[in-house]
Amino acid sequence: MDPACSSNTQTSFNSLSRTSTFTTSTTSVAQERVAQITNHLSRSNTMASEKPTLQRGNSVILDGAINDVDRQLPPLNKRETSSKFAVFMPPEEPEYKNPASIFLAGSIEMGKAIQWQGHLTKELQDLDITVCNPRRGNWSADLVPKAMDTLFKQQVEWELAALENVSVICFFFDKNTLSPVTMLELGLWAQSGKVVVCCHKDFWKSGNIHHVCIKYGVPYVKDYADLIPLVRQKLDDAKELKKLEGKDTKAILEEKTRLAEKTLRLADQLKKERDERDEANLPNAGVPTIHQYQKYIRPARAAFNASTRDLEDPVLKKTLWNDLCVFE
Repeated sequence: MDPACSSNTQTSFNSLSRTSTFTTSTTSVAQERVAQITNHLSRSNTMASEKPTLQRGNSVILDGAINDVDRQLPPLNKRETSSKFAVFMPPEEPEYKNPASIFLAGSIEMGKAIQWQGHLTKELQDLDITVCNPRRGNWSADLVPKAMDTLFKQQVEWELAALENVSVICFFFDKNTLSPVTMLELGLWAQSGKVVVCCHKDFWKSGNIHHVCIKYGVPYVKDYADLIPLVRQKLDDAKELKKLEGKDTKAILEEKTRLAEKTLRLADQLKKERDERDEANLPNAGVPTIHQYQKYIRPARAAFNASTRDLEDPVLKKTLWNDLCVFE
């Protein structure tokens, strides 16, 4: 047998602990294996003592600039920052020292959703509240979204704990996203009594969202601009309930009912006023959203181009397309 081949074979077998082929003694192999296990345990203990940083490999930027093509976000109001205002993002553990707190449980879509979390945070910064924002600065592109992945598990558990601890949960559905996790979380918390929702009629599952809200008495609006006063009202309600801690249970339940009904009336009023404004501006409501374009208009345009490929007059072709779409 070739000496080089023999050496490689021995090394390979040593690594696999096949003692029947060892030229070294069984005792030496056992000692080597014990040393390997000891080193492995030492490394494991060191890793366990270190807090994961929720970053690994290539990162997806979640807080980058996103073009708000449908102008869902209104101009910011100028508000002074309260000295007690606090914002927490994972993996930092939130501190609930303020009388009210809120979790921003809406669309992120791996950074594709508009930056509504930052916008709403600025709209609330004049209040003595705690904000839990799960939209951290970046997300590892090679992180495995499975329960056994340590960093993924840490992110999910941070969100679940914050959802339980806050006094208000705000759901915003970006109409150009799918937002399956946001819908899952709404299903979990719809009956909690601490939820407010904003879901535009053009969101792909808006019918389901609106019916859930109606069924369980969740105050909801259809425009982000109306979400701001609704959230502020819900936070005020949470502060009022905080004052009743330790009081008579019956009195607390009565106050909860009263505040819930007041917030529902506000949501209904905001929707009514929005519908009236939208109806007055109907001539300007014909611009399709990205979702509508991708689902309906782009395939229709492709079919139109195929059927008119022999038409050489570009002006006539444009006129036919506009007439087909009833564009003015």
